[in-house]
Amino acid sequence: MTRINLLPWREARRTRRQRELVFMLAAAALVAMGIVFLVHTEIANRIQYQQERNNYLRGEIARLKKAAEELQELQKTKNRLVERLNVIQKLQASRPGMVRMLDELVRLIPQDIYLTAFKTANNQVVLNGIARSDNVISDFMRSIRDANLFGEPALQIIETRDVNNVQARVFELIVPLKLEQGQASAGGKT
Repeated sequence: MTRINLLPWREARRTRRQRELVFMLAAAALVAMGIVFLVHTEIANRIQYQQERNNYLRGEIARLKKAAEELQELQKTKNRLVERLNVIQKLQASRPGMVRMLDELVRLIPQDIYLTAFKTANNQVVLNGIARSDNVISDFMRSIRDANLFGEPALQIIETRDVNNVQARVFELIVPLKLEQGQASAGGKT
């Protein structure tokens, strides 16, 4: 016997395909939403990680700036101390030079000259004194010029005056110093 199928099999197949399509669309939508959620979460994590790195770098930059400022202050302090040490060393080095200069000057002064004032400034010596004659002053200037510690003396003032009822020559003489290593003289007056 033959069977006749009176059921609408095409409509059943259509409804079954529509259900499968809806199910596949729902599954695809769920998968797409899952992918979007995972991508969003990953991007948010990366942004947060980068912000943490940026904050760490900002903190390190601030710490390094503070250290650089401290280093600059230390460098300034060091420079000031080095300058002080240089001044002290310069003064220490000029001591023997000044003593040698005074010793040499005492040896060079003839008996007929009396110094009334002695001043050192700007690496030169200013001598004020009294002499019996011009010849004594010129001999004194020659002996100063021949000494190793002094440069060419320059006579600034020479006058004739009565000193204790005796004719005398009052003079002012500027003598440059030749101290080693650029030693500057400490100013003083006697």
